[in-house]
Amino acid sequence: QSLDRDSPAPGRSGKVSAYTIHGYIRAVKAFFHFLKKRKIILTDPAEDLEKPKLPKQQRKGISVENAEKMIDASMINPRDYAILLFTRDTGCRAGGIYNLLTENLDLQHNKAIICEKGDKERVVFFTTETTWALTMYLSVRENPNQEDHFFLNESTHKPLTYTGVYQIYKRIAKQCKIKSKFSPHQWRHAAIRSWLLSGMNLKSASEIAGHSSEKVTGDIYGTLNEVELQEIYNQTIARQLKSCNPDDMKRSF
Repeated sequence: QSLDRDSPAPGRSGKVSAYTIHGYIRAVKAFFHFLKKRKIILTDPAEDLEKPKLPKQQRKGISVENAEKMIDASMINPRDYAILLFTRDTGCRAGGIYNLLTENLDLQHNKAIICEKGDKERVVFFTTETTWALTMYLSVRENPNQEDHFFLNESTHKPLTYTGVYQIYKRIAKQCKIKSKFSPHQWRHAAIRSWLLSGMNLKSASEIAGHSSEKVTGDIYGTLNEVELQEIYNQTIARQLKSCNPDDMKRSF
């Protein structure tokens, strides 16, 4: 069956969405690319197949209010509290949590080296509050197996997995009666948007987030609404006025 935006979705009465078509074409291109790479076929019939443009969506992530609720609820557990604050500050992916090595934590300078997505390493930064939480967890952490990983499963004392990290967020969200946008990646979305809303330039945000390019960061998080744009404008003007000499301002008019 041919895929067309105006065609009904297989087994449904509605039309096929751009996301569905995008997914099918991506799978087809990957399949034929694999066949050509293995020299099963000589030419790739899907090489020039273009994926439809997807509508831009604002990925705001977890709300500030819900994040604060989860942080407050996690304070009874030093590990969970440290994980939430670390994610809030660094905007790391789940892999940055369960791959974090103790030797890569620089608590003296509020920074760490994390490893995500195909062993790619990058430096992330965090607040003094998070440093305190990480230090507290380290002081009470049981590590009979002397694991190199920082965050451990409290029952097995082995490094956390993706599922283990996700379950921490899910459990705390359930306690707070939060039903959506509570996953580690939703915290990542919220962190990156907060950097941009605070006036961080796109290049810096992209590097800290570990994106392949500024375009990726801009496409995902760069769409701001009118209220957000005005707030950034007001902050920028306020900083400029604060740094200006009154006499210089008079001469500029």
